[in-house]
Amino acid sequence: MTPPAEYLSLANRLADTARAIIRASADGFTLHYKTDGSPVTDVDQSTEAAMRDILETQAPMHGIFGEEHESFGLDREFVWVLDPIDGTRQFTAGLLNFGVLIALCHEGRPVLGIIEQPLAGLRWVGVAGVPTTLNGRVATARDCGEIGEALASLCDPDCITRETSAGYDAVRGATRWNVYDGGCVGFGALASGKLDLGLYGSNVDPFDVCALVPVVEGAGGRISTWTGAPVTLTTAEAVVGCGSAAVHEQALDLLRSAG
Repeated sequence: MTPPAEYLSLANRLADTARAIIRASADGFTLHYKTDGSPVTDVDQSTEAAMRDILETQAPMHGIFGEEHESFGLDREFVWVLDPIDGTRQFTAGLLNFGVLIALCHEGRPVLGIIEQPLAGLRWVGVAGVPTTLNGRVATARDCGEIGEALASLCDPDCITRETSAGYDAVRGATRWNVYDGGCVGFGALASGKLDLGLYGSNVDPFDVCALVPVVEGAGGRISTWTGAPVTLTTAEAVVGCGSAAVHEQALDLLRSAG
């Protein structure tokens, strides 16, 4: 279903808020580590808190699933999925391959997604049933013909486990060439026809992947788990996206046979 226009306006307001906070804080933040050893900054936390404040006022009947604060209402018809800084390591290192991810799920399925790169001023917006845009202009994925011609963004090899290494190596060896750890911005580039394939390992949560779905699909691409299952509010497994259905099926064949 195509979400109501007011939800898109609300999503853009969230992205505007996140952009302002991150731009103001990019050169002055406090870094610490979670109990699992992963890095987090005060900017991650304040950005998500600000977006939550808006949602709790403007959409009080909706659920919220966020990375940095407690989730609630995950069984509601509409659930917002927030990753205030997807790629905290890159953000703290001063690199631009990070972004803000905002998604809206309807009955568990992503129907609206934003990939926001606040420092570069890039915003991909995907809405079910509507063409994806980059900064207001239509973005279109490309069909490179076959996976052997694909330019790919592959996840950091450190994210690959024993169970996913064979599939990762199969795709890495099949593509024309690869860049590594492009993160959510790599999937934005896929939606813009700059890359042909994006691959994430199994260390993902719904807030890492839900926003990617409407962006990639609205550009004409395909995205799923490595097994071909749809990406939903409960997805926590490896994900692959491609610029066309044909290349996506070729990638799935490689991943299935390697698994």
